[in-house]
Amino acid sequence: MASNLQDIVIVGGGHNGLVAAAYLAQTGRSVTVFERLDHLGGAAVSAQAFEGIEARLSRYSYLVSLLPSTIIRDLGLEIRLEPRRYSSYTPLPGTDHGLLVDNGDAAATRRSVESLGADFDAWQSFYERTAALARAVFPTVTEPLLRRSELRRMVGEADWTDFIERPIGEVIERSFDNDLVRGVVLTDALIGTFAPANDETLAANRCFLYHVIGGGTGDWDVPVGGMGAVTSALTRAARTAGATLVTGADVVSITPDGEVRYRLGTDELSVHAGTVLSNVAPQVLSQLLGDSGSLGDSGSLGLSGMLGEQIEPVEGAQVKVNLLLRRLPRLRDPSLDPAAAFGGTFHINEGYEQLERAFRAASARNIPTPLPAEIYCHSLTDPSILSPDLSASGAQTLTVFG
Repeated sequence: MASNLQDIVIVGGGHNGLVAAAYLAQTGRSVTVFERLDHLGGAAVSAQAFEGIEARLSRYSYLVSLLPSTIIRDLGLEIRLEPRRYSSYTPLPGTDHGLLVDNGDAAATRRSVESLGADFDAWQSFYERTAALARAVFPTVTEPLLRRSELRRMVGEADWTDFIERPIGEVIERSFDNDLVRGVVLTDALIGTFAPANDETLAANRCFLYHVIGGGTGDWDVPVGGMGAVTSALTRAARTAGATLVTGADVVSITPDGEVRYRLGTDELSVHAGTVLSNVAPQVLSQLLGDSGSLGDSGSLGLSGMLGEQIEPVEGAQVKVNLLLRRLPRLRDPSLDPAAAFGGTFHINEGYEQLERAFRAASARNIPTPLPAEIYCHSLTDPSILSPDLSASGAQTLTVFG
């Protein structure tokens, strides 16, 4: 149990909270993490999703890209990240073939792109630009925040304008003529958002940026053992450094002077901290601070008041479904191994115009027809999440986003 006076209290035991706890505890400060759930890790967890079946799926987050190697070294994290041989496969509607992006064979990717009548040189040139962007931007994520003007100089004027300042759809439309290729590129700007390609709020640009900069390469790797293995490593690092991690602790309020009130079972407790860190959503933090923008009964000013703007809930339009199959689905293309098609991201109904129509339909509160979706198979790269018997039987996991 935490003492009633701590140097640091962290509200929320997700992966970011655990990283902060480990670093701060290493400095000798007293650090306590309060997590409402009965387990740590937030979205970075593994679960036996199907009762009686020995398969531990990454139920929410599932790939690793934005975890800097600096953090892995500093915290001594014992995790294995495996690269995916294939980036993606996208069937061409109305045909028996599609676009296969093979990370291990550039010539095969060229043949696949050109089989659609698309320009592979344009594809290569575009991703050379995003690679340069990644090399410039990603090393800065563990450094003091740069000024906008400093980062702009590092990135270069053309790339800054196209990827940061202007809606991402503009550079995609200018770079590619083929609708399917445009769609594959655009998906990195849409996952987890609710936005069109030419989004003036630039939400799609932000999404695209964090999809292409990870590790300085844009690669998204498979955590061996699932996302729960990442959380286990972070938990060990935080505890080894001396942090106190309390689960089942439901924080109910935070005051400006550092008092954190929380419930633990039937007990209502409090602790004072010199610094309180938030690892919860902005809307939750605003509630914990008191209200939506004015001084409330607690005398605290809500997050909205601190920021000078209203904190609005962020609504999404995606659903994620985890599946366990006896075998991978068969493909219409008999020349393509399903292990290649499902080894990366399998895009369904994600041509550029299909994605734009889907956004317009969803904006009008209609379910798009056809419905865009993506499929991912963890167990092809990391069979350790399956029991030996399941793995030997040919069973595979699939995650479907729609």
